[in-house]
Amino acid sequence: MVAGTGLRMAPVWFTKEVIDTAIPRADAALVILYVVLFVGSAFAFNAFQAVETYAQQFVGQRVIYDLRNALYAHLQSQSMSFYDANQTGQLMSRVTNDVSQVQFFLTQGVSRLVSTVATVVIYLAFLIMLDIQLTAVTLVVAPGIWLLQDRLKAVMPLMRVMQKRMADLNVVIQEYVAGVKMIQAFGREPYEARRFDEANTDIRSARMQQQQLMAVVMPGQEFFTNVSLVLVLVVGVYRVMDGTMTLGTLVAFQAYVLTMWMPVRWIGMINQMAQQAMAAGERVFEILDTPLEVAERPGARPLPSIVGRITLENVSFAYGNERPLLSDISVDILPGQTVALVGPSGSGKTTIVNLIPRFYDVTSGRVLLDGVDVREVTLSSLRSQIGFVLQETFLFNMTIRENIRYGRSNASDEDVERVARHARAHDFIIDLPDGYDTLCGERGARLSGGQRQRVAIARALLVDPKILILDEATSSVDTRTDHLIQQALDVLMQNRTTLVIAHRIATVQRANQILVISNGRIADHGTHAELLHRSGLYAGLYEIQVQATEAAREELMGTVGAAVT
Repeated sequence: MVAGTGLRMAPVWFTKEVIDTAIPRADAALVILYVVLFVGSAFAFNAFQAVETYAQQFVGQRVIYDLRNALYAHLQSQSMSFYDANQTGQLMSRVTNDVSQVQFFLTQGVSRLVSTVATVVIYLAFLIMLDIQLTAVTLVVAPGIWLLQDRLKAVMPLMRVMQKRMADLNVVIQEYVAGVKMIQAFGREPYEARRFDEANTDIRSARMQQQQLMAVVMPGQEFFTNVSLVLVLVVGVYRVMDGTMTLGTLVAFQAYVLTMWMPVRWIGMINQMAQQAMAAGERVFEILDTPLEVAERPGARPLPSIVGRITLENVSFAYGNERPLLSDISVDILPGQTVALVGPSGSGKTTIVNLIPRFYDVTSGRVLLDGVDVREVTLSSLRSQIGFVLQETFLFNMTIRENIRYGRSNASDEDVERVARHARAHDFIIDLPDGYDTLCGERGARLSGGQRQRVAIARALLVDPKILILDEATSSVDTRTDHLIQQALDVLMQNRTTLVIAHRIATVQRANQILVISNGRIADHGTHAELLHRSGLYAGLYEIQVQATEAAREELMGTVGAAVT
């Protein structure tokens, strides 16, 4: 940029020499020489400008590339509590919209800023060298330009509002797309449209206030620079007429002043771009500066192959300074055991199993696998030995084969089919038009709830984990499918430590041990038979379900009897 700015001055200087030297001498050879130098310097200037254009994009794109990677890596490293506290649309806006605003400034604004500074400094030095008195006349308008620039301080708060409301707009869109069926079912389209319109209106309002400022600043700068040119022309003509300045010098001076002020007119736009990038950058670095609640300790070692013993020692957990969700949980689960967790909704069952793979870290106490604290090992080695079938089944917009293979990408097609058979998914998969190559759709939308659940079970089984976590694994399937899956799970749970969360007593009553969770504590534990006689809470849950089953049976018998009659 500096070299190009210097070369840009050469054509004007050669024009001055033609006027002041070659023409008075009537020297055609000298005119040709200056014309050749003029063309050569112009070519060199454009060559430097081409390199500059590529270089600024190279630097800007590399910075943004690193920033995006750093942001995505930081998001990947965050714990589940971070995502509990942040909306998906807000995070997406920071990764896309906010980073794009920073990118625009780095690839466009920074280059113009450096170019402006270089141009003003070099040209101002040259103007002083040509004529210090006329330079002083040129700078008479500088305070006016400065005052106009100072008014742009008001842009920053507007930019913050716009970036926040843009994120809110993303949230509305994301929630609408994710919940479109529910929104249409309840006829809430007008409400969602109002939410969208409110955010959109705020963005328009902030943008118009910004443009009101720019509508004053940009023309104001244009006016002051034109005043400067007029003053230079008036004083310069007077100097030429009294013989204290040559015509060529005046022409060169006027051209240099015009070139010097030209990028200054862009300062308002650069300022606006900078303010927008700063507002967006604050939001980006707010994420990057968020400390990791679950992070690998320095020197964390890989977890060796485990046999599957799980020990919780006086474990408590809370979100930040909130009321503890778990208090003083202690349990020892032997390898190969199946342990069921039952209790009312919100009692802490899912929170307990989430501590084992370190989706969250304990507030106090320890979680041990084969006697090793899970905080002392690498996350990848820990989670690679744990299989999950979560309550909220999530399938990627890939083929069924790719979804099953997600946790073990090098698995053969035969392995994929084998686990699908165990999960009782093979039969429905081969009935699909494209079989295992059928696309699941976003979040598995092309499959039924029971089909999604069975694919998720197959995915977990393919990993062949030492520990299997089933969080309401059969909650989305009908009774027949539930029975089929239970048959498969009875075989697959052998020699594997399994934690089962389920509300259906029939699902957990065959477990080696049942933990009754209430208000974040283990209220009781034992086998199904033991708890029926000892635990009022467990017996109550069992009685409710038995009554519901008997009522359904009586209703069914009544319907059958009426049909026979």
